[in-house]
Amino acid sequence: MSHSHDHNHTGHSHEHAPKSLENINSAFYIGIALNIAFTAIEFVYGYSTDSLALLSDATHNLSDVGSLILALIGMKLAKKTATLSYTYGFKKASLLASLINSVLLVAVAGGIIYEAIHRFTNPSPLTGTTIIVVSAIGVLINTVSAFLFFKGQKDDINVKGAFLHLLVDALVSVGVVIAGTIIYFTDWTIIDPIISCVIAIVVLVSTWNLFNESVRLVLDGVPSSIKIEDIKESLLEIEEIDKVHHMHVWALSSTENAMTVHVVLKKYALDAANSNAETPLQRWERLKLIIRHKLLHHSVHHATLELDADDSLADEKVH
Repeated sequence: MSHSHDHNHTGHSHEHAPKSLENINSAFYIGIALNIAFTAIEFVYGYSTDSLALLSDATHNLSDVGSLILALIGMKLAKKTATLSYTYGFKKASLLASLINSVLLVAVAGGIIYEAIHRFTNPSPLTGTTIIVVSAIGVLINTVSAFLFFKGQKDDINVKGAFLHLLVDALVSVGVVIAGTIIYFTDWTIIDPIISCVIAIVVLVSTWNLFNESVRLVLDGVPSSIKIEDIKESLLEIEEIDKVHHMHVWALSSTENAMTVHVVLKKYALDAANSNAETPLQRWERLKLIIRHKLLHHSVHHATLELDADDSLADEKVH
């Protein structure tokens, strides 16, 4: 049995290890600071003008501040050293943070819709100018904040969540600017709860994929970016391998994946007489390096490999 990690090959090297997100820390701190400041401004003017659109956007921004903080805590915990009680360390804290984030956003959207329904029957007089100015500031702040996470969002589900939330916030703020403009020129205040409902729907739609993936990963499901059949086909391309079975893939954290697999070699590959002075053990050690290389191309960073000489179980389906 073997547990594989990083590797090098003579003549060339590959970078398939989990991406380092150290440079993302400053993005979190800046994003948190900017959004706390803007949320405070939006709440103040939302209450002073009695604008549900501004208050909805402010509540959404506040939830994003919480999301950024949770994601940052999750990433910090994921780096903690493993213990005898937590042999994988606290890597899954980042996945748990992502799940909590998505649940909070769904709850926020529900609250916005509830208040918007009430406003349809009890509209309030609003000042369009204030709504336009405040929400325009939101467009700027959220766009800048989202840009800070643009590169890292491809490598980590928490960073991706932060990027998507901030980008959606920027788009929502554009919607609030439009609502303020309509109110300014027409005094049509019913647009306020309408825009609020649109904001809530946008939040739900943008959150669904994050929620779905977070639940999948917390329950040790196969990450959506990994295709079991593709991995199996890739391993079977190795000449000495006859079959692979009992393959399991799960996420250790938001950036690292693990796998266990049983490998059945072809009969000649186990025959010492045809080894050209290479013993079966030496051949297996060589094959492990090749297998590691293939798995890293499929974003599997930690693999436990078991050699099965008896292929009687090899026809079983992946389970």
